[in-house]
Amino acid sequence: MQQLIKNIEQWAENRNLINGSTPQKQMLKLMEEFGELCGGIARNNPEMIKDAIGDCFVVLVILRKQCKLDEELVYDIHCDNFQDYITSVISSLAQINESLGWDNITVECEISAVVGWLDYIAEYYNLNFQDCIAHAYDQIKDRKGKMIDGVFVKEEDL
Repeated sequence: MQQLIKNIEQWAENRNLINGSTPQKQMLKLMEEFGELCGGIARNNPEMIKDAIGDCFVVLVILRKQCKLDEELVYDIHCDNFQDYITSVISSLAQINESLGWDNITVECEISAVVGWLDYIAEYYNLNFQDCIAHAYDQIKDRKGKMIDGVFVKEEDL
């Protein structure tokens, strides 16, 4: 897992996503990816869920790097009700957004919580969390694109 995180961070550095963008722009991207996750869940589509879990994780790694959160990512979440997980992710995303730029302790705690919930969602759908992340990295590792107003736009979308 740590090697995947390092690979994602290097990928983001190489595309100027760490210094050439802002946590607020990454937060917008995270909301987009979370919307795709909700779409996959609503359709009960494991492939969409796998893609979105990995994509959310990639964005969270970049966001952590932008916020200079260099501690090892630790997560462990337990909940009895699947629906509570979705609600909790939404709550954590709101907390991250509100805390960006002034409360890195909250940002770090809430990112760790979201990662834990993503892991649980993967497990709920019989997916391996690390496989979701590896799949996302495989999708982006050779991706080329251009930074436009602080947002990385992949080449095929230009």
